[in-house]
Amino acid sequence: MKQNQSLTYRQSLSGADIYRYIKAVGLPVSIFLLAIFIIARFAAFGSNLVAPMTGVMWVAGAICALVLPSHRATILTETHVTIGCYLLALAGIRELIALVSGVSSEMLMASYNQAIPLTSGSTISGYLQTLLWISAIMTPLGFVGMQGKRIYSFKRKASKQKFFDQTRSIRNSGRNQLK
Repeated sequence: MKQNQSLTYRQSLSGADIYRYIKAVGLPVSIFLLAIFIIARFAAFGSNLVAPMTGVMWVAGAICALVLPSHRATILTETHVTIGCYLLALAGIRELIALVSGVSSEMLMASYNQAIPLTSGSTISGYLQTLLWISAIMTPLGFVGMQGKRIYSFKRKASKQKFFDQTRSIRNSGRNQLK
């Protein structure tokens, strides 16, 4: 009597596989939830500037990952880390501005027991607000520029490599014909 069973290979789910699934789904979802929270905390500044800039970084990372499939894991990790650090930095600067805005020049004079110009209290928060603006705009522009340079360099390197491969092929085929 012949058994008519087909053999199948079944692999059980290991801890490393579960970690990879959690990382593949959990990291983008957590970054997305962080973005929603930070954008809501910034109100109009968040919806008019932070949200579009975050979206631009997501799109740049996705396009670069699609164009360069061999670098996909690295690109996606860099995108998640950059967006996460961007959002956390903006939140940190916002909290720092909130802390500093309550300090007046009179408080500084009392703590140092020294005369301080009355404008110095507002100057510090002005510097921090400028830092917030620069961080909110330059980080996404730098990220997009980095991804653009990556695509440009890879395409240029690929075309150079293609040229060298063609030259090597001609040289090798010419050598074979002489023998």
